[in-house]
Amino acid sequence: MRCIKHDGAVHQLWEDDINTYIWCAVGALVGWLAGFLMKSEGKTVMIENILVGIFGAFVGGDFVVSLMNGGVVNDKVFKSSSLGMAVAGAVVLVLVVRLMRRMVGPLRAGKSKSRDRG
Repeated sequence: MRCIKHDGAVHQLWEDDINTYIWCAVGALVGWLAGFLMKSEGKTVMIENILVGIFGAFVGGDFVVSLMNGGVVNDKVFKSSSLGMAVAGAVVLVLVVRLMRRMVGPLRAGKSKSRDRG
């Protein structure tokens, strides 16, 4: 937190967490590349890949790194090891979703018709 004196009053400014922006950019890039390289059909699958990539980057960059460091992560300090874990987390999660999609089947545009269970 920084304090700035303006017009005789002291204002407090919170520093932005730089890692949050980096994880979003890295995850979106990994998700977009995965969709591009897999030649995904449709905008829905591409958006899903990007969102899963962002979530995976947060899991890898924050959660896994905090587990490795004894629960301590400083979001205001950038580390290349955290970046590597963010990329790994995004790639792993996109691959897991791709595997799940392959096992379950393709996305459908509408609701499936209900079946009689009688």
